[in-house]
Amino acid sequence: MTTVQNILVSGATGLIGKPLCAALKLRGHTVRTLSRSPAGDVQWNLAKGRLDRDAMDGVDVVIHLAGESVVQRWTTAAKQRIIRSRTQSAALLIEAILQQSKHPAFISASGISYYGIEREVIVDESSSMGAGFLADVTRQWEGVAQPLIEADVRTAFMRTGIVLSGQGGALAKMLTPFRLGLGGRIGNGQQQMSWISLPDLVQAYIFAVENESLCGAINAVAPMPVSNAEFTATLGKVLGRPTVFPMPAAIVKMIFGEMGEETVLSNLAVRPQRLTELGFEWQHPELESALLAVIH
Repeated sequence: MTTVQNILVSGATGLIGKPLCAALKLRGHTVRTLSRSPAGDVQWNLAKGRLDRDAMDGVDVVIHLAGESVVQRWTTAAKQRIIRSRTQSAALLIEAILQQSKHPAFISASGISYYGIEREVIVDESSSMGAGFLADVTRQWEGVAQPLIEADVRTAFMRTGIVLSGQGGALAKMLTPFRLGLGGRIGNGQQQMSWISLPDLVQAYIFAVENESLCGAINAVAPMPVSNAEFTATLGKVLGRPTVFPMPAAIVKMIFGEMGEETVLSNLAVRPQRLTELGFEWQHPELESALLAVIH
C-alpha cells in the first residue's frame, strides 16, 4: 500500500510538473505547488530570496523542477540566468528544508548533460563528469544540495534525457517540419540520443517519491538509446512522412551556436542503471511505442 505523502512541487505548471502533479494526486498524495504568483499554494520570490514562512509545514517530499530553459542562444547573460535560476532556487529550498525538525526528502531535476558532450562508451550513474557548459550547470545545480547529503537527508537527482512529448520540448518543435516532409537527420546522424517518454518520466518521479531507498544520481532515460539517424527514421515512420532533408552540423552551429553543439549534436548513450536495479518498469522502453504514445 502506498503511504500518502505531502509533496511540495516547484515548476508545477511546466511540461513535467503539470502531469506529475495530476498523477501524484491520483496516487492519493497531497500536492502543494510553489509559484511566483498568487495562483500557487505557496509563494516564493527568487530575486529577493524569499519563501513563504510556512512553505515546508507538514511537507514530506520536495520536488524541484523550476529552472530557466536552456533552449535559447547562450549569451553571457543567458548562461548566468540558466545557472542562477537553478542554484538560487535550490539553495532557497534547501535552507528551508534544513530548518525543519523533520527534514523532507529532496528530489531535484537534473540532466544527463552531467556526462558531457561526447562519450565513446555507454555511461551510467557511476561515470565521471564530462566537459561543457551544461555539465558545469548540472555540477553546480547538484552541488547546492551537498548540505542535505551531509545532514543525511534523502536527496535524489533525476538526470533526464530528451523528454518525448507532443505538447512541448524538443519533439514538439520537430513535429511541424517532419509532418511537412522536411525532416531529416542532424549532422552525420551517428550521435547517440538518450530519451524518455513524458509518461515514463512522470512515473519515474513517482517511483522516486515512493521508494525511500532511491537517492543520489538517477538516470531518468529509457533503456534503449538510439542514433539520431534511427530516431529520425522512426519519427518519419510514425508520422508516415519521408525524412530526406538532413541538417548539416555546420548549419546547426551557425543557427544555434554553442547550445546546438551541446544538445542536438551531443553524443551520449546513457544507461538507467539505478532505475533498472530498483525494479522500475518502463511503459515505453522502445522508441516507436514511445512516439506513438505521445504524438496525437
